[in-house]
Amino acid sequence: MIKLILLTFISLNVSASCLPGKDLLVIGDSQLGATWATSYTGNFLQQCLKGDFVIYGRGATVPGNWIDQGGMDQIETIQRDSENKHLNLGSKDQVPLCKKRLSPMLAAHTPKKILLSFGGNYIGKTIDEAKVKKEIIRTMEVIQSHGLTQEQCFFVSPTFEMEVATQRNVPHRDLVALMKVTDIIRPLLKDKCQLVEGTTLMQDSALLNEKKHLRRVQVPGTNGCLGAAQNDNVHICGEAASEMAHKLCELVNPL
Repeated sequence: MIKLILLTFISLNVSASCLPGKDLLVIGDSQLGATWATSYTGNFLQQCLKGDFVIYGRGATVPGNWIDQGGMDQIETIQRDSENKHLNLGSKDQVPLCKKRLSPMLAAHTPKKILLSFGGNYIGKTIDEAKVKKEIIRTMEVIQSHGLTQEQCFFVSPTFEMEVATQRNVPHRDLVALMKVTDIIRPLLKDKCQLVEGTTLMQDSALLNEKKHLRRVQVPGTNGCLGAAQNDNVHICGEAASEMAHKLCELVNPL
């Protein structure tokens, strides 16, 4: 009985932290929130955002996992805000709806702006175009139903691959597939949300090599970019992640 009361108290306390009046709500996949690294885009985004913001990241997700029936709830959700650098919320029922489903998030946080960072997990050996279209359309409908306009909405598509030491760990995730997904998403955002193409964002980076891969440069004091990660061509890390995060901050930070 005591354990049940304690768990109930913890759950209510977590739910109560879904406070209204956020300047910015950010949601995304492992690029924004992963338990196993401290060197991804989300880690650096948290450092340069201004105002009252909250970031939620859950690995392996696509927008559809954050609406309606969800999915991928078995993967832990990471929260970042001005007070929490890397708060692991747990998984499944440990995470309240206002931290794992888009409509309850928008209702609870009432943000002035929203930033979504997705697309990489749509890329498989084949790309289900119908699924991508259905989920993006539904996501835009949810955002618009909460009164957010195109000027208040930003959708970040994946950027270039990272360079690898020997062999890419996700062979089907290449620039051709990435651009195909971006091309599917682009017309669905028209008049609803601003598309921030990750490749455009990083096309002039000094880290982009002749193979159109981002060089792997570890940021001191972080992990997840070197060592065992050397063949990870998917997760943007280190100096490349820091640069991308700061460019995103320039777009969404209050003037």
